[in-house]
This record gives sequence, structure tokens and C-alpha cells, in this order.
Amino acid sequence: MRSLKLSLPRRDEEGAVAVTVAILLIAFVAIVALAVDSGGLYLRRRELVNGSDSAALSAARTCARGGFDDRFANPEDAADFHVQQNGLITTSEVSGTNITSMTGCGALRGHVSVEYTSDQSVFFAPALGFDAEAPVTTAATASWGLGSNNPMPLVISDLGAVNCPIPPTGYPAVGTQCSFWFDNDRFVTGNFGFLSLDPQGWDVSIGDNCSGAGGGGTNSIAGWISGEIPVSLPLNWTDPTYVCNDSGFRGNNIGGQPWTELKKLIGETRDFPINWIGPGQPVPSAPSQGTVYKSTGKSESIDSIDKFDIIGFAHLTIVDVVRQTEAQGGEGLCTTKNGSPFTWTTAGQTLDLNTINSGSSAWQGCPGRTPDDITNVVVTKARTPDPACCIFSPTCPPAPGTDYCVDATTRTITWNGPVPKDTKISFNWEIDPNNGPCGTLPTNSSAMCVVTTYQGSTLDDTFVPGEDNNTVIRLCDYAYGSCLDQ
Repeated sequence: MRSLKLSLPRRDEEGAVAVTVAILLIAFVAIVALAVDSGGLYLRRRELVNGSDSAALSAARTCARGGFDDRFANPEDAADFHVQQNGLITTSEVSGTNITSMTGCGALRGHVSVEYTSDQSVFFAPALGFDAEAPVTTAATASWGLGSNNPMPLVISDLGAVNCPIPPTGYPAVGTQCSFWFDNDRFVTGNFGFLSLDPQGWDVSIGDNCSGAGGGGTNSIAGWISGEIPVSLPLNWTDPTYVCNDSGFRGNNIGGQPWTELKKLIGETRDFPINWIGPGQPVPSAPSQGTVYKSTGKSESIDSIDKFDIIGFAHLTIVDVVRQTEAQGGEGLCTTKNGSPFTWTTAGQTLDLNTINSGSSAWQGCPGRTPDDITNVVVTKARTPDPACCIFSPTCPPAPGTDYCVDATTRTITWNGPVPKDTKISFNWEIDPNNGPCGTLPTNSSAMCVVTTYQGSTLDDTFVPGEDNNTVIRLCDYAYGSCLDQ
């Protein structure tokens, strides 16, 4: 019996595979187009952002200089030049007006906004029916105002000035020697006059808490001085600019890092913030203001500096940075190191105090030159001060039965016999009382004296707003209130 077979027709699947491949190919091209073309657009936008930022900053600089300078006739020319220098954009694409808004051009403060559009070629997108070019648009805003770039974090104040009136109290002639003591006794726990250049501590409200706000510490202070940490700081004028003192300062001697960095700048001119002690008006057009104090919490009625009132910047050439024991002028203490032996072993031996100098290993704190005056000589025998010789004795050589005498005229000490090994001698000396650049020495041995020459300030009658050394230019966002004219 013959078997029957059911034969079904074969289905042709070749067409279905072709359709699937075509669909996948389109999707693949779309993914490549998205990856490659979008990446190209992103990179082009990044370049144009740099160009727009440069354009806005250049336009703002031109406005700060009065609306023109030696290179550009107007802010538009300055912006168009720098956008091409810093972004891939053609001359035809920068033609026309690219400044979208501008206020205060030529004034003390203001802002300017720019917008640029450039076409970017795309390679795969046309295969999907899109245009061969896509526009890229970027915008930027920059503002300008009174301020300083990389000023020193040391405040200039009448609290520490030596024989030099500080604006607005007085206006020294250019070249006048001005010295300043940075002494925490003078600044009343104001951290030796160091202030914060951190945005959290600069230009704060009068009621802000400065505890820990912008406290940079030793490393930050040293970085601000050396310029390793760049800053650009605005100044409110005539409103006060309140700045927190820097609570993180450590190393109050010439070996400390901030003072070491400042000493490296000897011979260079830098901006120093000027503090208005107050209360009152620094100039008639300003509101009443002044340094902000707070209670120390101690039982004594002592207030400490919480915020300095910065009203300007002094341009000072740094001449020297010295500690209290190195400063000429005033009075200092010279003493033998305790327990150092003496070589005088016969009666009549004389110690000439005029020849004492810091090069002797047996002495410390002594002047490196001949003292002009010596007072208050104290001799300690067996480490006990002798009350009989706390001032110059009227007669020498020593009377019978006495160990020594001090001659006021010759400034010498004469012994009747050998000088005991544990004898200690100290006296005060006065150095160049009329010529010392630091004047009278403070009692605080940690105090530092900075000797400078005055080169003008932003408060002088000769001050010209808009000069590069007293103007700050920065990118900002007017919608968020970060521009210097807001």
C-alpha cells in the first residue's frame, strides 16, 4: 500500500533578513551619528565657551579702562578679537553686534554680556535627513569693579603704623617710609593683623559669624602671600567691605611660613588692605562704619576684632621684615645665657658692655652694633638678682667688700675678684632712637615689623578709577547676583 506524504510549500526567508539588516543598519548609523556628531558639537561648544568667556572679560576690561584703550576702540572690538583668539569662529560669524547687554561702561563698576553663534559641520546626520551643519551658541557675562588682584592678607591700620599716617587719616608722599607692627596686643586678638582672602571670609555681612569662616590657616596665608593661591577681591565703595580676621594663623616669628614668604617679596610692590578703625565716615560720602568688635567672654572688659572694615588698598614696596629683637630703634633686652662661664679670673677685670654683640655665643638678644645707651643693668649671682645693682653705681672701682660695680659713664662692669661661673648679666639698650624705621619696640616679643615705602593708594586724591592695578574683572551671572555692580 502506497503511503501518502503531505508536501508543504517552502517559505522564502531571504527577504525578511534583508529588511531586518536594513533596519539595524539605519539604527547603527543613527547611533554613530549621535556619538560622533554629538561629540563634535560638544567639543565645538567647549571651545566656543572659552572664546565667549574671553570675549566677555576683554569687553569688561575695556569698559573698566573707560570704554577704549590702546588696542581696541570699543568693547565690541575687544570682544570680537578675543573670541577668535580663543574659539574656532570665523570672521563672518563675529560680524555684527555680539554684545547683548552692557551697563556702566566707563564707570567705576558695571557688567557686559556677549553671545556668539558658530556653525559646526556634522558628518553622519545628513544620512538621516538632517542638515550638514548645526549652530552652536554660547553666552557669557563679565563684570568689573574696584578691588585688587592678589593682595596681601595683612591689614594696614593706624593700630600698627609707625610715623606714617594711613589714608584716610593722612596721605604720605610717594616714597615715604612707612613701617607697621603686627602685634596681637595692638590688634586685640585680631590674629596679628592677618585677614581672610577666602570668599567665605571676604565681603561678609556685618552680622555674619566669622568663627571658622574663611580661616585659611598658615598654609593658605602663605599661599596668598606667595601667589600660589590666586585671588581677585572686590571692594565696596563707599559702602564698607567687612572681612573676617584669619583665625588659623600659626608661626608668629620670622621662621613662620607666612613671614618667610613675605620676606621673599622684599623689593616688590604689593597691595595691602587698608582698615578703617572707625567709628564714623572714612569720607563724607560714605555711611558710618568701622571695625567690628566682639566680646572675648573674659571677665575683663576686653573686646576682640571680629571683622576688619576694608576701605581701600595701599600700594607698598616691601623693604624689610624683622622681628622685635631685630628691629632698630626702641629698646631691647640683652642677657647672658644662664650658666655660661666667664673668663675674668683676676681682680680688676672689666666687662665692656659697649662691645657686646650678637656674634658672641655667650650672649643672646644683644645688638649687632655698638649700643647708644644702656640702662637697668641687673647682675644675678647664683641665679639670684642682686638688688644692689639694678641701676648704675655712682662709683667705681668697687668698694672694699663688694663684688663689682657698674660705671654709668663708661658703661662697664668691674669685678673685685673672679666672676662666678653661674653669674648672669642683663641690661636694656637703646638703638638708633631717632632713626629706627620701626620706632619704639613693642613689649610683645612675637611682634613683627614690616618696613615699606608708600607708593599711593586707592584713597589718594591722585587715584584714577579704572587703572589695572585697582580694578577687578571677573565672570559672573547677573541672574544670580554675582556681578560686581549688584
